[in-house]
Amino acid sequence: MPLVEETIDIAMDPSELFSIISDFEKYSDIMEGVKQVNILEQGDGYSVSEWITEIDKRVIRWIEKDFIKPAENRIDFDQVEGDLKTLKGFWQLEPNGSITKVTFSIYFEFGVPMIAPLIHPLLAKKLRENMKQMLSDLKRRAEDGAQVEA
Repeated sequence: MPLVEETIDIAMDPSELFSIISDFEKYSDIMEGVKQVNILEQGDGYSVSEWITEIDKRVIRWIEKDFIKPAENRIDFDQVEGDLKTLKGFWQLEPNGSITKVTFSIYFEFGVPMIAPLIHPLLAKKLRENMKQMLSDLKRRAEDGAQVEA
């Protein structure tokens, strides 16, 4: 199962940044590739969310269960239904002085074994590009927002 992982440093306290990252329904306002996120269910430490994204002009939809762990500055997610056979990963925030290192990690599987060797590298490349854009959008939102509030 391919892994795609990206990191970025953001000049914001992890607890403040965690509140932005865990507000999934606002992703479409701050991240270019995310078209819509709907929270379907919420409980103690988890949510179930429906995602509609666009990667390379292709719409990808799924429903995931999110395990929200503010004490650990971590969110784990696992697709329960969707366009890919497997989609799971995590957001991890690590304080480092006045910045926070954000790691965004996704494991995925296309689900068609005969063409997976051809599709996985292409999908991994497109997913990596999309993840970099999401992190860049998050950084801009967090740091610009922090300057506005200061």
